[in-house]
Amino acid sequence: MLRKKTRKAPGFRGVSFWSAQRPGAFGLLRSRKRRWWWRLGVLSLTLMPMGGALYGWIKLRQSPYVAFEAAREALAQARAAQAERYAASLWEQAQRSWKQALMQWQEANQRWWAWQQYAQAQAVARQAEQQAWAAARRAEQVRDSLYHQSHQMLRQLAPLLDSLAQWLETLPYRSAWSQQFQEAQTHYHTAHKALESGDLWVASEQAAAAQHRLQVLEEQLRDYVSHYLAQLPTWRQWVEEARQEARRRGSLLLVVDKMARRCYVYRGTQHLATFTVELGPNWMGPKLYAGDRATPEGKYRVIRKLGPGETRYYRALLLDYPNEVDRARFIRARREGRLPPNAQIGGLIEIHGEGGRGVDWTEGCVALRNEEMRQLFELVPVGTPVVIVGALESWPILRLMRNPTANYGR
Repeated sequence: MLRKKTRKAPGFRGVSFWSAQRPGAFGLLRSRKRRWWWRLGVLSLTLMPMGGALYGWIKLRQSPYVAFEAAREALAQARAAQAERYAASLWEQAQRSWKQALMQWQEANQRWWAWQQYAQAQAVARQAEQQAWAAARRAEQVRDSLYHQSHQMLRQLAPLLDSLAQWLETLPYRSAWSQQFQEAQTHYHTAHKALESGDLWVASEQAAAAQHRLQVLEEQLRDYVSHYLAQLPTWRQWVEEARQEARRRGSLLLVVDKMARRCYVYRGTQHLATFTVELGPNWMGPKLYAGDRATPEGKYRVIRKLGPGETRYYRALLLDYPNEVDRARFIRARREGRLPPNAQIGGLIEIHGEGGRGVDWTEGCVALRNEEMRQLFELVPVGTPVVIVGALESWPILRLMRNPTANYGR
């Protein structure tokens, strides 16, 4: 029996419908999975940089880095302005705030990032910045003020130093005065060096110390000289009486002005000559006893002329010191206990030569240059009156010491 041939559908060739459809379904599923993985990968590659950028933006927004850099710069400027010296209080506040900000930043960094909080650290860092800038500005102001104050003070003290130096050379030596002046000079020069090196606190302190010592010394000298010049009316009266006597007699008169270091020669009403003189180192005040190296004050007369070979000092005019007034003064001083034990009144006060040394060096005599002493020796006879006074005019020291200090604060 013959079988009927079955016609095969094209493309199937003996494969059933289900066997033909199943492989195509699995392939489609696999293809779709591959496409989703590919899309997910592309999406991940796209989102990861964006996420990183977003995270960085958030971190940058939260991080106090900018605030800390600003504070660090402000602190550097304050340090350059030496705020630790010239604005110490503000500088300490800025330093405390800076340390507190660093501590808070460190604590925030130790937390998980999502909970990190930098707001407080930023606020304290900004506070440190503001305080540092305030310290820098204050330091600059203080430095400018100290510089101008010290410079002005030193400029005003310079003429006072020169004036006092001149008059200390003129006045009788006193160790206390000399020590005060040397201390003032030391402070003055130290202030100058500190000002040049920029150490303005030291410059200000040393200038103030120099000013104080010079003021004290000036007051002492003024009081000393003022007390001495209280006798000015008496001295003028002595000279006026002696000049009237010389006018009546038409005779010579010698007037020695100790403060001016001058010897004036008169004949009657005529002024004949003026000579520069040198005295004993303790010239300021009357002579009290032998060896005090003071030049006497009073009315005297020439009692002897000593030529070459009769004196060590070229030529000399011997005066009648001590007179009655000198003896009375000596007795009073001894009674009051103002003389050393065994003190004697002394004598041999002369106007003599060998002067011109530029200092007061005699034992109490009045010294002239040899050429001027020769002229005076030839001119003056024995018996010529000699008046020795402390001063005839209000001494310039009071004006010279007053003017340089008129402009600085007392």
